[in-house]
Amino acid sequence: MAIYLRSMFRNYFKTAIRNLLRLKLFTGLNIFGLATGMTCSLLIILWVQDEISFDRFNKNAGKIYRITANVSGVEAAVVPPPLAAAVKAEIPAVKNATRIAALHKVITAGTKKFDEKNIYYADTNFLKIFNYPLLKGNVATVLSAPDAVVLTVATAVKYFGSTENAMGKTVYIDDDIKGRSMTVTGILKNVPPNSHLQFDMLLPIAMYDRLNNPDEAWSNFDAYVYFQVADNFKATPAALKKLEQQIDALRARNDRSGTKAALAIQPLTAIHLHSHFMLDVDGQGNGEYVTIFLLVAVFILLIACINFMNLSTALSSRRAKEVGLRKAIGAQRVQLIIQFMSESLLLSFVSLLVATGLAIVLLPLFNELASKAISINLLNIKIIVTLLITALLVGLVSGSYPALFLSSFNPVKVLKGIRIFQGRNAYLRNGLVVLQFAIAVILIISTLVVYTQLQFIKSRDMGFNKENLLYVHMPEVGDLHDHKEALKAALNQYPGITSFTITDNLPTYLTTGARITWPAMDPQEQVIGFRLRTNEDFIKTFGMRLVAGRFFEKGRVSDDSAYVVNETALKVMHLTPAAALGKKIGMNGLEAPIIGVVKDFNFKPIQHPVEPLVIRKNFAGGYVVLRTAPGNLQHTIAALKKVFEKVYGDYPFSYGFMNEDISKLYRAEQQMGRLFNVFAILAVIISCLGLFGLATFATQKRIREIGVRKVLGATEANIVAMLSKDFMKLVAAALVIAFPVAAWLMARWLEGFAYRIHMHGWMFLVAGLAALIIAFLTISYQSVKAAVTNPAKSLRTE
Repeated sequence: MAIYLRSMFRNYFKTAIRNLLRLKLFTGLNIFGLATGMTCSLLIILWVQDEISFDRFNKNAGKIYRITANVSGVEAAVVPPPLAAAVKAEIPAVKNATRIAALHKVITAGTKKFDEKNIYYADTNFLKIFNYPLLKGNVATVLSAPDAVVLTVATAVKYFGSTENAMGKTVYIDDDIKGRSMTVTGILKNVPPNSHLQFDMLLPIAMYDRLNNPDEAWSNFDAYVYFQVADNFKATPAALKKLEQQIDALRARNDRSGTKAALAIQPLTAIHLHSHFMLDVDGQGNGEYVTIFLLVAVFILLIACINFMNLSTALSSRRAKEVGLRKAIGAQRVQLIIQFMSESLLLSFVSLLVATGLAIVLLPLFNELASKAISINLLNIKIIVTLLITALLVGLVSGSYPALFLSSFNPVKVLKGIRIFQGRNAYLRNGLVVLQFAIAVILIISTLVVYTQLQFIKSRDMGFNKENLLYVHMPEVGDLHDHKEALKAALNQYPGITSFTITDNLPTYLTTGARITWPAMDPQEQVIGFRLRTNEDFIKTFGMRLVAGRFFEKGRVSDDSAYVVNETALKVMHLTPAAALGKKIGMNGLEAPIIGVVKDFNFKPIQHPVEPLVIRKNFAGGYVVLRTAPGNLQHTIAALKKVFEKVYGDYPFSYGFMNEDISKLYRAEQQMGRLFNVFAILAVIISCLGLFGLATFATQKRIREIGVRKVLGATEANIVAMLSKDFMKLVAAALVIAFPVAAWLMARWLEGFAYRIHMHGWMFLVAGLAALIIAFLTISYQSVKAAVTNPAKSLRTE
């Protein structure tokens, strides 16, 4: 029996190869189309797999949650620091809890200084909850000493040349005149790229606690708090809701400030893709985009499968006599189905080999487009199984209808030359062509909308002039006032700088907020406003406009306790700009008069509407932001570096550009736009492959008809029009389907932006014309070729 089965399948395999080699053009089109579709889908699936893998390397990932807060509609990823200890002590379902807080410091190691932005204060139990493996040090004690510091491998090598030299060494945190000495007590493996937390070093949380007033700890929302539930905790919706309510009640009992807030819990594995919170860690993804690209992968693979089905059914007349003869000599329908399915599967697995090779070659380019570091490990059994299952499914889906259709022919009718199933076959092929081009047009329209929205973001008036704005972070070291005055004096002497200001935060994504109060305020109302501290030259440097009153002025002592607000803050307080001047408002316990109203400007990404803003005078450092004269940027940066070194000595000098920072806020949208461009083009190419094959087949079937028409006087243009019109009708039908679907999908995507474009008719017109022109050019090659053929030669063709 086994020998018989082997012989049978070997025969199927040989027959499949012969049939595929006999029809080289259509075999080539099928392999190229399937391979292209598989390559796109494979790259997208690798990207999706990377996105959904975030934080799953933690062995207890399914039992770890983060606490978030909603304060008067402002959703934040930070909560009061004492919450960690309280939930662990008072809620039985919580097994362990920890907290971290971010900081940005200059670190001295040996004779070198490093500007470090990825540092966290961490509780002593942080490494017990999270799986960030220690290479050196004791997990139980590594963060227990008040002067301890834990470095990653990359940071240890950067500071000391190797991990062996790092243990026990001293580094200094340069945040005061003396600098705090810290001893390296542990070395961590480098943080995995699929961790939502990315850090270079950890400091003990005791340092953080010393910097904060314990009486205000429950009203300060500035720490990330995570907890691990008990092993026997069943994470049902009801149980999680109850846990959330217990945590919320716990905060309310301890907060004496009267801050109204609602706390929620978020699974660790959901943080990367489902975070929309203020003050969240950098580099978060977007779950909606994962769903979109997963659908794109399915659609592109579907287009490739449709090509195969179309070409196979179009060739049915060529295979009809073969089927008739096989049935006449006793072949069963199941045997014919197996034969045709074997051809499909053979094509699919050959396409898989080609696709895998293409994916490996194109992966570096894809990583650049997607800002990833994805790799393909062909020795990974999961990847091998996934690829084989994909090829099997593609082969089965692609070959199922052709196998069932071809094996159903009546042998008597076929051998007599009677045409069968032509109408039904044609309807199916036409429907599949329509579906193909509808998907391709949807991708084209989506690409145009995404591109136009990104251009709108770049060119939109944000309320200030973002061009030629350069900024430098000012180290918090020594006498801040003396350093600030020395820096200002040096900058005033340089003609390449037209103006500059010193501000505590960059007004690109402000996250520091507090409650605003005013005399006529409803006692039940709670309004959160955002805060910015700056100096007198802020308006001039940023090119902003005042609506009423004035900005801070040099030499006015009264301005030290005064506020400037934006228009939205007045709307919340139900005041006109003129009526607001002189009115006192409160923020963070300081009550002061409003001396000016600045026109609204975007200090967050445009997914967010403009919110209330209160500006106060800056008495410390932060960032010096400079407006430079255009055309001499490199010279200005070199001069700025000299000024910085003169004031701050050997502290690291780093600078940034305001317009680049704003662009980075839309990194996910930019990646989406780039990938959409590529996949839309490939979808059109794959669709055209199938159209080219069908046009070739249709032309070959009508070659004698074309010869007769030419003899009777038909022009070449008449022939091209005759052969093209049926296919162009199908593309037009695809447009009718694609336009409303694309409009609905893109309208939903644009809803995520508070400030967005309106979809215009030209987007649909361009996409429609592009599809029609590309389809016409694809069809025309075969049409023109047939039209210019000598009719005498055509009439001799059998």
